[in-house]
Amino acid sequence: MSVTQISIRLPEAGMEERGLIARAKAGDERAFEALMGQYSRRVLGICTRLLGEGGEAEEAAQDVFFRFYQTLGQFDEERAVEPWLFRIAWNACRDRLRRRKPTVELTDGVSSVAARGDAGLVLEELRTAMERLPDRERAVLMLREIEGLETEEVAARLGSSAVTVRSQISRARARLREWLGGAR
Repeated sequence: MSVTQISIRLPEAGMEERGLIARAKAGDERAFEALMGQYSRRVLGICTRLLGEGGEAEEAAQDVFFRFYQTLGQFDEERAVEPWLFRIAWNACRDRLRRRKPTVELTDGVSSVAARGDAGLVLEELRTAMERLPDRERAVLMLREIEGLETEEVAARLGSSAVTVRSQISRARARLREWLGGAR
């Protein structure tokens, strides 16, 4: 079953997250499907933001739920599922990004994006600069600026402190300003 084929279902009355985890760990497929239903959109959203639109993000999201299923027995039901799933998604996308080969080709010294005009060129420069950021800085910047999460939420998802997240966001912004030639 693909992540895009999963319909988002709310769990039945009384089936809270801890109960779903316990039942899924005991082999209840319906409980695992309910967990997938609760988190599939968010996991796919994270993968899409890290990898871009397309099949690779969907494949990564499927990998996340496969890894989730494989490691379910190790999960502590007293903890929240979302930060754990986010960490699995982050690692899955990071692995895919490391295996990627550069896709931008230059022809006669001019990037193919130049034909799209100034806006397209600026967006491509920004995308390239974002890809140059260290994984952690790219993640915190995307979660804060694109997802619109509060600093504390970003810290919780990444298992970090709010102070560390603020520092990483500051470094990422400074690098982008430097690489993009100051404020645009």
